Amino acid sequence: MKILVLNANTSEAVTDRMVAALRRRAPGEVELAGITATFGQPYVTTRQSAVVAGHAALEAVAAAVTKEEEAGRPPFDAALYACFGEPGLEALRANFAFPFAGMAEASILAALQLGERFSIVVPHGEWPAMLRELMRRTHLEGRCAGIAMVPGDALGLSTRHPDGSSDKTWAVARVVEETIAAQAPDVLILGGAALAGYAAEIEVEAPVPVIDSLEAGFEQALALARLGPCRRKRR
Repeated sequence: MKILVLNANTSEAVTDRMVAALRRRAPGEVELAGITATFGQPYVTTRQSAVVAGHAALEAVAAAVTKEEEAGRPPFDAALYACFGEPGLEALRANFAFPFAGMAEASILAALQLGERFSIVVPHGEWPAMLRELMRRTHLEGRCAGIAMVPGDALGLSTRHPDGSSDKTWAVARVVEETIAAQAPDVLILGGAALAGYAAEIEVEAPVPVIDSLEAGFEQALALARLGPCRRKRR
């Protein structure tokens, strides 16, 4: 089984870190192929950068598919779109034969199965407004308890001390605690590539389930890959 891990940010270090984390989680028969957008922003935090990221994601996947075809290798069984909010997700699904799981979509679906109301914590940027628009489009305003941001540089959150003792981990944990106290969600989502891995470090202290959006997206990508016979053909 071969899973494509798509990072629509241009930071290859973020891609490498996510793929390394997923390899530790992946079953032995799963092969991961990480790809990174070749243009755009190092980390998507604005509407403008999200639009560009959608274009970059299409080109990155097309290049990856062509590379596999030219090498005579089998196609991807599924893709994980590892950029929270999944800019251009509908276009990706329309243009490629294999299924795509998105980090935001998968983690929200998981949250809906775990509780009545969920909160989302994301890195600093325009994501709160963009996610509120997503809630309106999907008619989930009543299920979303609120959205909060971790202050500071979004890209900088993706690197921290391996034992989880850094100030960054403390800062994320503090926002999680404040969000749970203020919004009283049944489930909390840590959204975005920059926050991948933090859930495992702080969930012991949290009184509600904390979902890592990278892990949620990966598990759904695996499920979609295993449902291979149900995949639709490319239009």
